[in-house]
Amino acid sequence: MGERKDPEPAAERRPTLIVAAASRLSPVQQAWKRYVDHSLYVCDICRRVDGSPCGTAEELYRTYRAQADAAFDQVARSAVSPPGQ
Repeated sequence: MGERKDPEPAAERRPTLIVAAASRLSPVQQAWKRYVDHSLYVCDICRRVDGSPCGTAEELYRTYRAQADAAFDQVARSAVSPPGQ
C-alpha cells in the first residue's frame, strides 16, 4: 500500500546479449535470428500491432522453415539408418 514505486526503466529497442566469443549458431538458429531481428527490431511494418508481416519477413520465415524441415529430415534419416550401414 505505502510501497515506493520507482519509475519503469526506459525500454531499449534491442536487449543486451552476452555471448561467448567462440560460440556459433546453427544454420537453423541463424535463420530464426534473421527473421526475429527483422520482425522485432528492423521493420516498422512488422512491428505494427495491427499490421501483418511484410514480404521480407515472410520470405525469412519460409527460409527458416525450409532449413528447420531439412534439419529434421536429416536427423530422422540418421535415426533410421545407423552410421556405416
